[in-house]
Amino acid sequence: MAKQKKEKDKEKDKYKVVLYNESTLQEIYSFSILPLNFLAYLGVAFIVIVMTAVLVLMYSPLNGLLPRKEDGVLSKKVDAYSLRVDSVATLLQTRDEYFRSIHNIMTNNPSANNNYLDTAIASSQKVLMDNSAQQKHDSLMRSIIEIEEKATSEIINETSKREKSKTFFNPIRGMVTARFDAGSGHLGIDIAAKEGEPVLATYPGTVILATWSSETGNVIQIQHIDNFISIYKHNSALLKKVGDKVSTGEPIAIVGNSGEFTSGTHLHFELWHNGVPVDPEKYIIE
Repeated sequence: MAKQKKEKDKEKDKYKVVLYNESTLQEIYSFSILPLNFLAYLGVAFIVIVMTAVLVLMYSPLNGLLPRKEDGVLSKKVDAYSLRVDSVATLLQTRDEYFRSIHNIMTNNPSANNNYLDTAIASSQKVLMDNSAQQKHDSLMRSIIEIEEKATSEIINETSKREKSKTFFNPIRGMVTARFDAGSGHLGIDIAAKEGEPVLATYPGTVILATWSSETGNVIQIQHIDNFISIYKHNSALLKKVGDKVSTGEPIAIVGNSGEFTSGTHLHFELWHNGVPVDPEKYIIE
């Protein structure tokens, strides 16, 4: 009991802090403090210092110096993209060597396959090739060339079939008086027709232009599937407006002689594919 009482009395002890003048030893200022109060003051001071430091880091330029999670994610993405770029570069180099080898074989170059052979050896852990292996390699290269030629031929034939299957309706009854000639700048065909004859849509689509110009008069354009665009010029009147949906054989204009670049009643008809003018007569069914 005596020990516990002594400890309680010790907790209630006060300490006095005194400031003296160094020269005169005169007391300038003094205050009393309990040990618990002293620890509380230190705790409050520590919290204030920490909060001040946090606010400074959050709302000052020093914030940019702190590492962030986003920076780590971005760094990982950069590393991943770098690996992909390296892989693509390696694949492109191998492809170039491969095509160079094919070119050498097709041109009967005696140094054929040197570069591509080096790549093949590197990818197969530098296995030494004897005369038999060289012959097998040449045979393999010939097989690859045959497969490439066959695949290319099939692609060309398929493209040709798709183009031939894309047939357009004759836009007007009449006689072709001027044919397609891209070299001279005539990017369509001229069809002479009777005055008042209706101009028909050659294929289903959407009207994307219906206007008048001083050179070509009343003009109407239709957007079709597969990036085809049909253009009808020198009309006397337009029957459709921009945004209208049209079907094959539907009247869209009346043939005429409008515009400066005309010398009689006719239709100037153009057909464009993928932004390039093509000969309409190769697509129109009679």
